[in-house]
Amino acid sequence: MTARPDGLRRILVVELLGGFGDVLLVLPAVHALARSHPQAEVDVLTFTPGDVLLAHDPLVTRVLPTSDHTDGVPRTVVEAALDEAERDARPYDLVVTTTTYDGIGELCASRAPRAVTNLWRRPPVGELIDRRFVRLLVEDGVVDPRFADEPLAVTLTDAELLAARERLQNFCTVDHLTGGQPCRSSPVVLVPGSGMRVKEWPAERWVDLATRAAAAGHPVLTAGAAGSSPVEGTALLPPGGLRDLAANLAVVGELGGVVVGGDTGPVRLATAVGARAVALFGPTVAGRYGLDPRLGTSLQGLPGCEVRRPLAITEQECWWSARCPLTGGDPACLADLSVDRVAAAVLG
Repeated sequence: MTARPDGLRRILVVELLGGFGDVLLVLPAVHALARSHPQAEVDVLTFTPGDVLLAHDPLVTRVLPTSDHTDGVPRTVVEAALDEAERDARPYDLVVTTTTYDGIGELCASRAPRAVTNLWRRPPVGELIDRRFVRLLVEDGVVDPRFADEPLAVTLTDAELLAARERLQNFCTVDHLTGGQPCRSSPVVLVPGSGMRVKEWPAERWVDLATRAAAAGHPVLTAGAAGSSPVEGTALLPPGGLRDLAANLAVVGELGGVVVGGDTGPVRLATAVGARAVALFGPTVAGRYGLDPRLGTSLQGLPGCEVRRPLAITEQECWWSARCPLTGGDPACLADLSVDRVAAAVLG
């Protein structure tokens, strides 16, 4: 079934799963919908702070942000958006949602002439989530097959990029960031944190990787919040808001640099702004949560882990405690990713 490009006037995409990484997962689908229906307005309802990544996006008409994760509130926010559209006599013709908890899926289906509320249906282990979203929308007839391979992209302004170039201009000439080696000007950015201990590579391996990158002549920086400590021997990437981070990573890409980290938003964001990235996957499955191979490299630790639950990751024994049932301590899956293997992907 092929999408009819003249059939829709207003589209609402609901993404209320949590972090800004989830916004990035659905963004190719948002763009594919907008390109399939160029006459339609496309609004996106999502949590802060990920909403700012959609600012200045020429394919997004309006962003409807909410910051309240309290049980029951997200459904109320969705209902309010649908009510407002109807009061203005401009109801949504199509609602697409990645979110089904609290009856949000049923609400969307009941309030729009057309709704797609089952983007998680029958998921295979080996298909990337962001690509599957788009493919299912093609199957459902609301995305034109021409846009099935829509890449992940975040739009930045010229002013944001200029400011980031000014922030980063000194880092590629500072000798102590390269261990005194001639500077290659292509920075390596480390993202050791993830917000979840279960996703984090051992700290001593970050130090080893930083040492190797510096010895090869690369300035090495750590991406982290203001006031956080960088990996030993590295400098802290200039902190700021989420769009500042995006612009910094875009400049890293302009310089031919690479961003390396776990299964976390900043690594995926790097690929969205043109930087090469290497992502380290342990408890999550690279085949589902990995980077678009056109944009980055995904390394899977301990592929045959017997306690990993690819389709129910939050139900794994290790997920909330970060205590690995195989070792009784740190995650065996991330320990399986050697510095040699990661360095080969980052520096090779």
